[in-house]
Amino acid sequence: MTQMLPKSVGVVHTQFMHFDEPLLLESNQVLSQYDLAIQTYGTLNADRSNAVLICHALNASHHVAGVSADNSDEIGWWDNMVGPGKPVDTRTFFVIGVNNLGSCFGSTGPASIRPETGKPWGAAFPVLTVEDWVRAQARVADRLGVVRFAAVMGGSLGGMQAMSWAITCPERVAHCVVVASTPKLSAQNIGFNEVARRAIITDPEFHGGDYYAHNTVPERGLSVARMIGHITYLSDDDMAEKFGRTRRQSEASAAYDYGYGVEFEVESYLRYQGEKFSRYFDANTYLLITRALDYFDPARHTGGDLALALAPAKASFLLVSFATDWRFPPSRSREIVEALVKNETPVTYAEIDAPHGHDAFLLDDSRYHGVMYRYFENIAKSLLLDQADKQLAAPALLLEAKTSEFSSRLDLMKIAQWIPQSSRVLDLGCGDGALLEYLSNHQNVRSVGVELSDDRVQLCVAKDVQVVQQNLENGLALFDDQRFDTAVLSQTLQSMRHTEHILREMVRVAKVGVVSFPNFGYWPHGWSLLKGRMPVTGQMPYAWYDTPNIHLCTLKDFEDLCHKLGLRIIDRVTYGPDGEVSWLAGWRSTLALYRFTLDQSTAV
Repeated sequence: MTQMLPKSVGVVHTQFMHFDEPLLLESNQVLSQYDLAIQTYGTLNADRSNAVLICHALNASHHVAGVSADNSDEIGWWDNMVGPGKPVDTRTFFVIGVNNLGSCFGSTGPASIRPETGKPWGAAFPVLTVEDWVRAQARVADRLGVVRFAAVMGGSLGGMQAMSWAITCPERVAHCVVVASTPKLSAQNIGFNEVARRAIITDPEFHGGDYYAHNTVPERGLSVARMIGHITYLSDDDMAEKFGRTRRQSEASAAYDYGYGVEFEVESYLRYQGEKFSRYFDANTYLLITRALDYFDPARHTGGDLALALAPAKASFLLVSFATDWRFPPSRSREIVEALVKNETPVTYAEIDAPHGHDAFLLDDSRYHGVMYRYFENIAKSLLLDQADKQLAAPALLLEAKTSEFSSRLDLMKIAQWIPQSSRVLDLGCGDGALLEYLSNHQNVRSVGVELSDDRVQLCVAKDVQVVQQNLENGLALFDDQRFDTAVLSQTLQSMRHTEHILREMVRVAKVGVVSFPNFGYWPHGWSLLKGRMPVTGQMPYAWYDTPNIHLCTLKDFEDLCHKLGLRIIDRVTYGPDGEVSWLAGWRSTLALYRFTLDQSTAV
């Protein structure tokens, strides 16, 4: 008897779609006919607008969620992401998993019988690309009557497919969700793939790819290939925590075995993973899929210009990366973000500091799943689905709803007055996204926020505010010169280490900069210092030992710095505890707000 998982889609069955329509491949070869294995979860709504396509990675399949009807021990590879009450909620969405062509889990691949010969394809099976997979998946969508996906999503190689969907079928994708992926493989990654392929090809049992006819399997080569790949999926910290230098045998004796057998736990683990993999995965499929990874590079047709390659996309994007993923590091996701921002394509980016390396996209992490949940919740709202009878309750991992900061922040209200209608705004340290939400709803402003806090990024996503998770100390390299009309830095300047740099960056990326900060010249601060104590007030509510404020200044200090940097002050407003006060009476102000631009007469 199958035991049901909590919030599971339950027992799932694989369906097969046969296609007689020839498929022209990127290689100019043609597949005259083929089968695709699929699974679906949830119910397609009346206007067929709630479909979500899940694209799989190298060794995964169409079995995304639930318990396999054929084997109760087989749980979907993304079961923690897809199901009732999960981020991709199957009470709201109709989810489709497709096993890619060339795979070995039901779709036509090298081990399938070739109609022309009655024998397995073997080495004759054509090399495929990510774009070929997308074309085949599009035919599945056509047969299901899905004209436009609410979202196409995937992790790793699946993320590449999602990007390709947004580029090659722009009218068919509303949201593109790319997790732990890259715009193209680095030389190092191609190198890892080549080493893995050589391990397979040089196995004596490979027989040039036609090992089926010899009734053999290149198990040793495939096992080594898996071991190589598996190392790259884990972070150094994760491997250290799991294995360290633990010996497989008792460490009662410090003596080594002085041989080449399995001596360390990590060796035993890798050999086990490799041998297990060689028993269920097809070697030709491994070669084919790793080569498809190598070939993926949408910018190869645009002279290496990724923004130009992504220009056809009409979808909104969500990108997620993981700090310890050294296979597809955050820097590669930021390349995609930079290109999308350049195109003014809606994009949200979360960079999760998870310890699990590349595999983190498959694991449970409240920050990662919180962002995904909130993003898909917004998609559901945009579909105007009837949520009332679906009894949707946010899981415990989500933050409790918080009152927006906007109405309680005098500086934000003034900043909103300074922002022109229908302009472009970059909000640095955007907090919970309150200002950008207001500007979007009331002033038709196109905006992007930058925020470091995981919790606040989730709150921005919940407000449907575009946000890029980044440390401002690293600069604003993601944003082109004069990309925005206004750059805002509200009550964050005093916590910046590189104060001059961020001010220069603000007037580089925007025509006008706006800054607010607590005024250290407020008279109670001086009185507190005279009494031998560091000040603690409403605008600076921290004790000296836990304050994030490292560069406190007075109004005169800030104005002198603007003069030094060649910044011309356009407006200034100061606030006391009871509201606005004259800036001439700086000693009475707790908070200062400045609007400035680059003084062209002094600019170099």
